[in-house]
Amino acid sequence: MVKEFCGVERHSTQVHRAHCGTPVAGFLFGLFCLLSLPGCGLTSQQRIIYDSSGIQVGIISDLSTDEHASPPVKNRHPSEVTPREIRSLLGSLEVSGWSGSIIGAFTTPKLRPVFTDGELVLLAEPLAAAFHQATSRERIFFSIQNPTEPYETDRTSGSLFFRDEYLHVALTDHYAFLKADPGGGEARDPRDTKGVKLWVAQPAQAAIVPDEKAPHWDALEMAHISLKPMEVLAAQSVPRKTTDSSRRQATVPAAGPPAVKADTPVPNATDSVNDLRLQIRELTSANLDLRSQLKEQSAMMEKLKAELEQLRNEVQTENVKPERKPSRKQTPP
Repeated sequence: MVKEFCGVERHSTQVHRAHCGTPVAGFLFGLFCLLSLPGCGLTSQQRIIYDSSGIQVGIISDLSTDEHASPPVKNRHPSEVTPREIRSLLGSLEVSGWSGSIIGAFTTPKLRPVFTDGELVLLAEPLAAAFHQATSRERIFFSIQNPTEPYETDRTSGSLFFRDEYLHVALTDHYAFLKADPGGGEARDPRDTKGVKLWVAQPAQAAIVPDEKAPHWDALEMAHISLKPMEVLAAQSVPRKTTDSSRRQATVPAAGPPAVKADTPVPNATDSVNDLRLQIRELTSANLDLRSQLKEQSAMMEKLKAELEQLRNEVQTENVKPERKPSRKQTPP
């Protein structure tokens, strides 16, 4: 048995020398082993949770996590978040940018909601399901095609993840802003971020994340912002007051914490439009909740009707059965 073990050990040594006899071969063999390891964190894997109506929602590996760091860097997943909370959180986000020309960088950015009311309705349930299934090493991604031009490559896409007490949102593209066309049939530069920036509509505010908790964003995630969900939801439940000051807070720059946009006078008409837009979103959420409750009540009524019909049938069956009369014994005369 000792000889057999020595033979195995000698064979393993020979294989190791065959692969690692030269520095180049050793390097290539090591590289092959690293790339062939599944789940080693070097590759990004994804799975689709929802794919319908031009909208995709899925789960993807988060390469910014590091469980071996001190302290470990991992996401707060799975996370129990309701569709209504998702609609409220994402409904507070707005985006600005320009289309096709850098001249937009020198003009006042025009803000618009990141998601339409219809997109929020379609995204809420799949995102809630994805957050429930994701692990601490994964994040959620979404992709929405342009509803008016579905064949264009410009899409609203990005990712979300909970980490510590924050909800981090990265926007890599938005179909409202078209990429510059280089002409000549050349491919568009993927680094063309169109000057996209994320904003938070008041009364909600962007969170200032300390450096030790700030995620590591890659080169294509220049437009990102962080929220404290509890604070945003609490702020939205407080009645809004119309003011003449700016109602936005700037996104987090790529190299530092978010800066608060200075108050500048804006027309009262803009504030009225923003108030109406928020009221419409709140009414939409309330209507969806009422619709869900009505559906549950209808199901309960159908169940009660079925039970009542069953009881009625049982009562009728009992009434139809002939009554047994007691037999009378004849007495002898």
